[in-house]
Amino acid sequence: MSQPLRVEASGLSHRLKNDLLELGHSLRKSLDIIMSNKLSGTGFVIIVIFALIGIAYTIFGNHIVPYNPLKINLSDVNAPPSLSHLFGTDQLGRDIFSRIIAAIPIDLGLAVFIVLVSAIIGLFLGTFAGYFRGVVEEVIMRLTDLFFAFPPLVMSMAIAATLGPSLFNAAFSIIFVWWPPYVRLVRGSTLQVSASDFITMSKVLNTKFFKILFKGILPNIMTTLVVYATMDIGTAMLTLSSLGFLGIGIPIYQPELGLMSSILTSNLYTDPLEGLIPALFLFLMVMGFSLMGEGLAEIIDPNIRSHLFSRRRRLEEMNKAKEAKSKATN
Repeated sequence: MSQPLRVEASGLSHRLKNDLLELGHSLRKSLDIIMSNKLSGTGFVIIVIFALIGIAYTIFGNHIVPYNPLKINLSDVNAPPSLSHLFGTDQLGRDIFSRIIAAIPIDLGLAVFIVLVSAIIGLFLGTFAGYFRGVVEEVIMRLTDLFFAFPPLVMSMAIAATLGPSLFNAAFSIIFVWWPPYVRLVRGSTLQVSASDFITMSKVLNTKFFKILFKGILPNIMTTLVVYATMDIGTAMLTLSSLGFLGIGIPIYQPELGLMSSILTSNLYTDPLEGLIPALFLFLMVMGFSLMGEGLAEIIDPNIRSHLFSRRRRLEEMNKAKEAKSKATN
């Protein structure tokens, strides 16, 4: 009895090892593709830096910052940048550097959460509308058009003001108006894929909808969705920061880049760094996701992708020729 169990366990460990090796190879290949493009490579580096900062603060909290970002110190108000306060202090004596580090996981995490939930809603409604057509499509798309009739920021402001100041309420107010573009995007992609011969054959063979969805439709529309969602994270971050800048939805004590930048409305000429530095960090994060999305869009384009890989092969061949020439000279 022990011998078969030992053989089965070794077989499972061997398969698990192969799966992990295949996953590692896929990740390396994906990373090479991302870094092969200057836009996506630059955006990826920026995103990774801010993500690591956010993860570190989420895990270790105030242990990685010099001061408590919420502690008020009225004896050190509006201090200029110095060795003790790298970016100075705000009008309540709070360390700006510490507050920026504390705000990064909030802005980044909420923006990713908003886009992720909106994409899931859009994926669900869009695939149903594009696959079933008819009454289902009419109901879903007319509801989507209804949401498009209102400016997203204005509606988010109204919802956030009604619900009161809370990070969850701010995120909910944005999600409430953020999913319609995903429905349109997914529906359009689903219509294209559903017209393919293999989907038509699957319907003729009475294949279940969810099997067609997960094996036929989703693999062919996820790439477009991921590119759009990557660029949309920056837009969601700007919308969240706009609520904070306007003093709506974000608690007044909360370290948030938009809320911190709002001090420019009163201190632009007397103490501009207090608001400009958080705005600069916000700009860098938004730029990172924009560059990443633009780079991925270029990579996904078949014509541009073939050009990138051919250029990369030529560079590799030139480097090999130079190395061979240098060795021959020596």
